[in-house]
Order: sequence, then structure tokens, then C-alpha cells
Amino acid sequence: MQLTPTLEPRVLAEESDLGPFPDFLRPLVDRVARVKATVHTKLLVGFFTIALLLLALGVLSVLVLNRVNDQVQTLTTLQAQADNARQMIYGVTAQSHFRAMALVTEDASWNDKISVAKGKFGEDLESIRSYGFVENEAVLDDLGATDARFALASNEVTGLYNEGDLDAALRVHIASEHEVSHELEDTLNVFIAESADRVVAETEAFQSDRRFLIFAVAAFSGLSLVAALLLGGTLSWSLIRPVRRVDRALGLIADGDFGQIVEVPNRDEFGNLTSNLNRTSQQLATLYQDLEDLNSNLQETVELKVEELDRATELRRYVSPQLAESILAGDTEVTLGSKRSYLTTFFSDIRGFTELSERMEPEEIVDELNEYLSAMTDIVFRHGGTLDKYVGDAIMVFFGDPVPQEDHAERAVRMALEMRQRIEEVTTGWKQQYGESFAIGMGITTGWVTVGHIGSNVRSDYTVLGNQVNLASRLADRAEAGQILVSERTMLAVTDFAHGSVVDEVQLKGVNRPIKIYDLSAGPIEQE
Repeated sequence: MQLTPTLEPRVLAEESDLGPFPDFLRPLVDRVARVKATVHTKLLVGFFTIALLLLALGVLSVLVLNRVNDQVQTLTTLQAQADNARQMIYGVTAQSHFRAMALVTEDASWNDKISVAKGKFGEDLESIRSYGFVENEAVLDDLGATDARFALASNEVTGLYNEGDLDAALRVHIASEHEVSHELEDTLNVFIAESADRVVAETEAFQSDRRFLIFAVAAFSGLSLVAALLLGGTLSWSLIRPVRRVDRALGLIADGDFGQIVEVPNRDEFGNLTSNLNRTSQQLATLYQDLEDLNSNLQETVELKVEELDRATELRRYVSPQLAESILAGDTEVTLGSKRSYLTTFFSDIRGFTELSERMEPEEIVDELNEYLSAMTDIVFRHGGTLDKYVGDAIMVFFGDPVPQEDHAERAVRMALEMRQRIEEVTTGWKQQYGESFAIGMGITTGWVTVGHIGSNVRSDYTVLGNQVNLASRLADRAEAGQILVSERTMLAVTDFAHGSVVDEVQLKGVNRPIKIYDLSAGPIEQE
């Protein structure tokens, strides 16, 4: 559908609806919107404020609970104190009763009960002291002193009783021990009455504090809720309103009305968004015309993209996917033109492949060969090699191009070592599955070669040519199963980690002196 753009600038009509938010709070919403801060900062301030309100409510609740807990603890302690005092009165009364029974019945076991009752009296006295009420100290000291006199009188009566002078024991009991017991009872009754008065006072204070604390918590909770709702509503509508205006403007622009101008009070990301939207709407008419120009150049663009795809496909044939992506992204510079370069060339060849093909079924030989080539290709790419081609069961690789590598000889040798180790690892599996397994011979040379696109306009390969390439192929053909044969230059480049012995010398065309051939499998190899 052909659109006819509208270019006349006009301000988008303002919405007055704030949803459930009262409209009279619009000035507050606009004031928040005009605050010069990012949306992230505004949201953080809002969340932080609400979090502070919640924290304050939590602190207030803890204080209230602590206050209530202290008062309940005080009431509980006062009640326990009164109970102890009643037990002490009972103990004093029991001692008098036990003494009377001892004097009347002349049964000495009642005196033992007096001793037990005195011990219980002392324990109750210490329990009251442990409650820690300062105002009790004077009374408790007085009780302690009186109890000491009571103990002296009791000891005197018990002594007379033990001597058999019951009449004297009775007189001392009535004149002294019995009188002191009444003093203890009177003091304890006063103490119990005072404790009861304090319980009443603490209960009234507890009820008063509880009413106040409930009101304080309720009032603070209500104020916090209102503040949170007001803050959340104000903040949310200061963000929702510009979003709605931008949404309406985008809908009109999508219908071809490019003259819309959005005005918002925001001085944050939404303010920037509306500013950019206004600029965009003003430029859409120009871009509309540019679209037609772009369509006219579409064929050229498509051809360029096809060329880039062809280049990407070609790169992935030779180098690892990671390196291909780096080259296509422009992170790695390469030159694919023909040139002379000092490189390292590698060949590998399966020993006795023809005989294996005759002994194995076609499907089996294809499966095993595919597994072998996949494993070897992964190793090639892992060491940064450029995969030239597969020639039947042979693999041709070179190092140092299209990406320059100072250590191309070392990379090639380490790759060959890993290939040999990998073949040894999978041999057992192949024998179990197919009844046969592969063994390879490898050849590596380092020297000057011609590298570049070789072929016709219809079909070409990025490959290497030269004496060193031929020598590498010859070494691979000559190598026995598991053997790695390298040229003299290759050996010199890897002497820091590999050792080998000379097995032969060959004469190359254009080279004045024979070239020594080394067998890397003849000596120990230092791995990385």
C-alpha cells in the first residue's frame, strides 16, 4: 500500500486521564517528571523510600514487642515473688507446727522436718533476691536478719529438747521462737501486699501502654501505606504518561502521519526518547524518498552480499570456524592473492588403504574414513592449520597462510603428533567395530612455495605449489605406519621440543645440496 506522508508539524493532544490517580495530583506528577534524574535513579529512590518506611515500621514493631515483653516479664516476676513469699509464710507456720508436735509427742523426727522447712525458707528468700528488684533489698535484708534470729531461737529450743529438758524448751519456744516466727509472718504479709499493689500498678501501666502502642503502630502503618501509595502512584504515572504519548504518536507515524510532535515534562530517558521520536518523525519523509533510492541499488547490494557469503564459505573450507569468523569480522587481516611465501606443508596418507578397501564393505570403509577425516580436521583447525584438500584418503594442510604464523613449523609438528596419538586412541574401537583400522604416515616440509588461487573462473582452489609441496607428499608416501618424516628446515625449527634421526637425503630441483630427512618417531618428543 502506498503511503502519503503528512509532514505538517503539530503537537499531540494531551491526555488528562490519570486512571485511578486523582487528577488534582497532576502538578505533583509533573513535578516528579521534571526532576533531572534517570529513571533508574527515580525508581531506586522510590524503592529506597518505601524500604525505609517498611524498616521504620519493623523497628517500631520490635520496640513495641520489647516493651510489651518487658512488662509481661515484670508482671510474671512479681507474681512469682508473691508466690515465693506465700511459700515462706507457709514454711514459718509449718516450723511452729512441727515444733509443737515435737514438744507434745516427744518425737524427734518433727525436729528434722523443722530443719528441712528452714532450708526451703532460705531457698525461697534467695529466689526473691535473684529477681533483681532494687526496692526489695531493704525488706529482704530485714527478712534475712529476722530469719537469722529465728534460727538462733530454734537452735536453742532444739538443744534443750535434745538434753531432755522439755519444760525449758517449751518456755524458750513460747518466749522467743514463736514470737520471731510472727515477726517473719507479718513482714512477709506486708511484702505480699506491696507486691500485689505493684502488680495492679504494672497491669494498669501495661494496659495504658498497650493502647498507646496499638494506636502508634496503626497510625504509623496507615501513614506509611498512604505515603507508599502516593509515592508509587506519582512515580508510576510520571513514567506511564510519556509512554502512552509516545505509543500514540508511534501509531500515527505507522499510519503515515509524520507530523506528530510529542511534548512531555520529563527530564529523564523518556524526555530523551520523545526528543528522538520528534527528530525521527521529521526525518521520515526524507527517508521515505531514500527508500526508493535504496531499492534501485538493491541488486548491487544483493550481489555484494552474495560475494561476502561466497568468501565466507571459501574461508570455512580452509580454516577453523573461529578463525573464519575473525577474518570476516575484520579482526584478522588476510590476503588471498597469489604470492611466494615461506610456509610449512603437511601431507598424511593411510597405509595400505587399497588393500583395506578390498577387505571391508563399501559402507564400512566410508564410515571409518569419514570418522577419521572428521577427527583429523578438528586437530588441523585446533592448531591453526589451513586445510588445503582431501585427496582420497590423503590430507593436505599448510601453515602460515592466509594468516601469518611465525611458528608455522612448530604448529605443523605438534599437529602431526596429536594426529598420531589420536589414531592410536581410536584404533581399538575401529578394530572392534569394523575388524580393521587405519594407520597413517605423515610428511612435513618447510620452505618457499607459491600460494594462492589456482584454477579456472569456473573452479579454483586456494592451495600451495612448489618443490617443498612435492617433497612433503613424497615423505608422506614413504613414511611407515605411525612415522612422521620431516625436512631439515622443519627439524631445525622444532629442536627445542622434538628430536629425530636422519634417515635419508634427497636432492630437489633447483637446490644445490641434498636435503636431510628426519624421522621424529626415532627419538623422544616433548609435548606442550
